[in-house]
Amino acid sequence: MSTNNKSTKFLQLLIVWIVGNVQCASFPPSVRRNLPIAINKISEIVTSCDSTSFNVTVSMEHPFKGILFSKEFSQECRSFGTMKNSVSVDLPTSGCGVRLSKDSEDMLGDEKKMFYSVTLVVQQDKHLRQISDQERTVKCMVDTNVFNVKSKPMEDALFNEILDKKDHRTGRMKDEGWSKEIHPDVELTEALRASKAWMEIVPIENDEEALQVGEEALLMVKSTLPVGIGWKVVDCVAHDGLGDSSQKLLDEDGCPVDEGLLPELLKGPVRPIVMMRHQEAVAKFVAFKFPDRDRLHVSCGMQLCRQNCEIYDCVNITRTGRRIVEAGEDGEVLDRLEVFNSVEVLAPGIELDEREKDKMAGDPLRATFGYFPGDRTFCVSPDKMALTFCVLGLIFLCAVIVAAFALYKARRSGTPMPYYTRSLFSSSSGSGNGSAYGSKLLLQDSPCMGQSAASMRGYGRIL
Repeated sequence: MSTNNKSTKFLQLLIVWIVGNVQCASFPPSVRRNLPIAINKISEIVTSCDSTSFNVTVSMEHPFKGILFSKEFSQECRSFGTMKNSVSVDLPTSGCGVRLSKDSEDMLGDEKKMFYSVTLVVQQDKHLRQISDQERTVKCMVDTNVFNVKSKPMEDALFNEILDKKDHRTGRMKDEGWSKEIHPDVELTEALRASKAWMEIVPIENDEEALQVGEEALLMVKSTLPVGIGWKVVDCVAHDGLGDSSQKLLDEDGCPVDEGLLPELLKGPVRPIVMMRHQEAVAKFVAFKFPDRDRLHVSCGMQLCRQNCEIYDCVNITRTGRRIVEAGEDGEVLDRLEVFNSVEVLAPGIELDEREKDKMAGDPLRATFGYFPGDRTFCVSPDKMALTFCVLGLIFLCAVIVAAFALYKARRSGTPMPYYTRSLFSSSSGSGNGSAYGSKLLLQDSPCMGQSAASMRGYGRIL
């Protein structure tokens, strides 16, 4: 009975020791406590922009040592902090996620104000992304002169046109908008100052800035040009904001490369404004995007012609090429401008699959062997992890106690325990000797009893 008491006390001490060690392995309260997050907050943002660049200066409360970059363009459109309280980045208006939009609230006379916008990321460290990093969408109101058409060939053509009309005094001068008493310097200056051209990308079904893949939108090229100057849209290209990925939309004749991406731009009616003519070219398209960018940039060429530009038949192509369906009165190409804009295009269903591919690409094992079915990430808190280990330790301890108790009881009662007399490594194939146990059978003594296997089986050991 004394032996039984000693075993019971030993098991109790073992339980106390295991439980104590599991509790000590838990995380101390100081580690579980949330650490304070130090944020270098933005105190001021100053913007300036023109037709080619968008400059942003961000002032911080403390010296800044991180990176300021345009969202999705962390490697190409960025600026490093130099331990000063301000950092500046200069972005091209034709890329880096910069978008041209109209302000739906503020009005400038009869026209809405135009502004550039871009989403910037303030990364606190040069190499690490942290929860303290901040995102801001900044805007810059555009001056009315930003979209002015500056073309020396157009200026020369207008000057010669005015002089020609002044010498001949034709009745067509008044019909086209030029005053009867022509002053070339004054009227040419006014006409050039009012000449403008720009591009807009507008969703049809909603007023939000972002589009969904497959959603319909309008691509509009607008112009206000002097009388006697014609134009058409050619060489449209969609790109990712850097030019690494691109897709041609319209060719040099203004015809679509793929109707499913962008159809031909159709011009609306001309609206005369004194000596100017305002006109818009519009095409409805279904939104698309590049796989690695949410920003879709579109750039088009705007061809300036004397009087009217030649229009080609984009549907019927003959052996000699496209047929001219509308020939310009003169048809002389004077100059070519670039108009551009961008829009955010999201693809939630497609991007979900892309995230799985990105995870596989980041894991060398998964990248080598492919996707593992049922592979899921399981996350637990430190407290739950410690509790889990504690429960598993108690289960293991109970199993040890039950096994020890069964062994002790068997020894006390003298009951023989079952065991295998045949070796697991013996051959089971019939070799022709008629033995049911194979050619070789290794029997060993029972580990629980003092008698040998040979005495129980009734035959000797086979070597």
